[in-house]
Amino acid sequence: MWPGRYRLAVAAARAVSTVSRHTGHGGTALPGMAASRIAPDVAARIARDLGPIVLISGTNGKTTTSHLLVQILERCGWEVVANRSGANLEQGVTAALVADAGLDGRLARPGAVGVFEVDEAALGTVAGNVHVSQLVLLNLFRDQLDRFGETDALVHRWEALLGALPATSAVISCGDDPRLARLVADRVGPSIAYGLSAPPAIAPDVSLTLDVPSCPRCDARLDRSWTSVGHLGGFACAGCGFRRSEPAVGVRIVASRGIDGQTLAFRTPRSGGERSVEIGLPGMSNAYNAAAAVAAAMSVGVPADRAIDALAEASPAFGRFEDLRIDGRRIVLALGKNPASLAELTRIGLESNVAAVLFAVNDAFADGQDVSWFWDVDVSPLLDGRPFAVTGDRATDFLLRVKYGGQDGTQGFPRGLVSASEEPGEALEAILAAIPAGETVLVVATYTALMGLRRGLVGRGLLQDHPR
Repeated sequence: MWPGRYRLAVAAARAVSTVSRHTGHGGTALPGMAASRIAPDVAARIARDLGPIVLISGTNGKTTTSHLLVQILERCGWEVVANRSGANLEQGVTAALVADAGLDGRLARPGAVGVFEVDEAALGTVAGNVHVSQLVLLNLFRDQLDRFGETDALVHRWEALLGALPATSAVISCGDDPRLARLVADRVGPSIAYGLSAPPAIAPDVSLTLDVPSCPRCDARLDRSWTSVGHLGGFACAGCGFRRSEPAVGVRIVASRGIDGQTLAFRTPRSGGERSVEIGLPGMSNAYNAAAAVAAAMSVGVPADRAIDALAEASPAFGRFEDLRIDGRRIVLALGKNPASLAELTRIGLESNVAAVLFAVNDAFADGQDVSWFWDVDVSPLLDGRPFAVTGDRATDFLLRVKYGGQDGTQGFPRGLVSASEEPGEALEAILAAIPAGETVLVVATYTALMGLRRGLVGRGLLQDHPR
């Protein structure tokens, strides 16, 4: 018998969700918060009816990887319960579970695969509440240092989590991240490493201080034969011999279409060769995300060829290379929230037919209130010869970074500054007016700035609201 407090928790969550949906006020995690206040273990109780449970965590790529995995599973005929809104704290996972449950506590889709993206700092708590079948660890980059501290703090948390994880749980991790490779190396239990199967082609030089200069095992110098995104790449320790191993699931970028996507070639343990697919998501970061999704799908039980083929129909997650049209001009929305992602977006922009760029920078709690991280990346190559605008609460600070960003050592604003307004709508209109019809604007925004821009576009009927 489903006890009364759980019935009340589900009913309260539904009421909060209905009010939030109709009024537009409140976050997508609020139903989970309401349910947890009434029955703190409601998520754990509901999760018992799920089949495999996949938790996906990391600094960059959580939303996209989860989105890709859900699309792979659903296209292969699997039922899925997921936190599609991107609310990835404990309350967001609870909200997703409660939304699928009846007042009797039964899931509408018992036995469904649970796919939940989880905040890096919340991973231990969420993993302690559910039976984890697959744990996907994407990467660890510097991000929101005022909230997380240095990434070493997260490494210690994840090390404790892996030590407590049941031996039957599979760990899927990026083998190109030295810290993750070290964490997984000594673990007893099934594991799958994914990564690039070949070094990337020469890309434009985007300066970035590497997060992992020394060996995570012995602290000696860590040599690199190549890098891809941030510190990811081929590594070998000059002291203890710790080095990158060939990943079980490898991905190679065959051809890039810039912001419009790329052709990827996958190699898996039983493939006997490569299998190629065209995907509508650009950049090495999304090659990694696609490989993580394929590896996770394989671990759940999807044949590798079906998982890879399903990527051809994959669409972007909200705010992750979504595009729309205004007055004949194309706008592409991208999340830039830390040095690694900003450097990657700069590189993607340089590979693309982008006519103008809009940077939107906020410093709200969800962004990380210390935004000094953008000083680590030189975006001036992307601005050279293009109209650009800067907006958001920290527009003037970012503009100062641009002023001192010349690769040739010169100081001064690049030609092409159109607007430096704290009002995103005004900046967007200004940058659109600066380019002719048929051209593309790349919008690079921190989280709350991106959500603010999306709300305005949703209100104009130009985008669909993000999933709830």
